[in-house]
Parts: sequence; structure tokens; C-alpha cells
Amino acid sequence: MAAVDVRGVGVRFRVPGRPGAARSDGGRSFEHWGVRDVTLSLGEGAILGLVGPNGAGKTTLLRAIAGIYHPDEGSVTLTGRVAPVLSITASARAGLSAWENIELTGTLMGWTRREARRLAPEVVEMAGLGRFADAPLRVYSAGMRARLGFSLATFLDHEILLLDEVFAVGDEEFRRRGMERLERLVRDGRSVVMSGHDLGRLEDLCERAIRLDGGRVVAEGPADEVIAAYREDMARRASEG
Repeated sequence: MAAVDVRGVGVRFRVPGRPGAARSDGGRSFEHWGVRDVTLSLGEGAILGLVGPNGAGKTTLLRAIAGIYHPDEGSVTLTGRVAPVLSITASARAGLSAWENIELTGTLMGWTRREARRLAPEVVEMAGLGRFADAPLRVYSAGMRARLGFSLATFLDHEILLLDEVFAVGDEEFRRRGMERLERLVRDGRSVVMSGHDLGRLEDLCERAIRLDGGRVVAEGPADEVIAAYREDMARRASEG
């Protein structure tokens, strides 16, 4: 049974124009499809990578799978609970410390207070926060907040994990620990959908990959093949322009 089943999904945005703009359409608003006609399936105990340039639709697709965006076309069917790092990070309370945010978010996600307090030290260590764990999140860098969100999500007892550019933050030690953590979760039967520009890490972690461009799937298959073709195409475009 597929843990994640996406069928013909499209997400449409209304982009507002600027009154008086020097444009042939007079600055009127227009529609933009963040993703369109996307179909994918992911089984239990597997990692699917999403690759593509900025604006390709990777984050939009992850948000549609997470339920943050409701598809305008198609359907998303999930077997299991989702732990989306992007929504955990966004919902963190700026005035609370890491400890308090872990307890608050963890209990909202199904932990008991006892579980939250027991697991909090491991989450903080995984995130590499050090003494900043006692400070309010408003003084954290974007990278520190992202590391906290990733670490917390990987400790939740959810079957599906969604990651957006998580290895773009943190040092090499954090990336190493994060990869080891993901590999352990997958061995335990978790399913992961992750995007990123670190193609080497995606190649190491993922069995399969999907390439998006302009919101549409342009390639799908074994991760090493999809990523190799993407690298070649990016190199060709760079040499041409």
C-alpha cells in the first residue's frame, strides 16, 4: 500500500497585479499554477527526492501533500500521519524557548507532557542548539529554527515525513547526523519526501527522484539517473547562457 499517493494534483494561485504598472495588461491580476498534473506514489520505508530549479514547484507540492494547500485539481491520499517540517517551523512561538516549543508542539502532535520532557534533550542535541535552547526563538537564525523543526519532526511518531531544503542549513556534523537519522527512520518503515539542491546527498539518500520544472513533472525514475540527467542539463544551460 502506498503511504503517499498523489494523482493529477494542481495548485493554482491568483497573483495580484499592481495598479498603474507599466504593463500591456494594465497590471491586472493573473493565475499561476504552482504545480499541475503531478502524479506520484511512495511506499512505506522509502525516500523520494524532489529536484528542480528555484520556482519549479517543489515547496508547493510538499505543502499540497501536507494539507497546507488544498489542490485545485486532483487528489492526495495518505496512509499515516504527516510530520511536515515546514509547518512545524512556521508555527513555532517566537517568545518561547526551544524547550517550551518542543513541549508545546510535541503535545499538539500527540505526545504526553512526560514524553515531551523525556525527548526534549535528544531533540535539542540533534538540532545542535547548545545554550541557545534556553533563549527565545526570536533570537534564532533561520537556520537554527529550521534545524529545530527538522529535529523535532524526526522524533515524532508519524509515518510520513516531509522535508524542504533541510540540509541547506547547519554544519557538516548536523548534516551527517540528519542523514543517519533519516536512514534509521526509513529502516523502521517511515516514508520521506524531501526536496533540496544538495544533489549529492539526495543521490545518497533517495531510491527514486522526481524532477519538476515549471510546476510539472519532467522526469521520474531511479534517483541516480534523474539527478545525473538534471546535472547535465543544468551544466548545458549554464554554458549556453
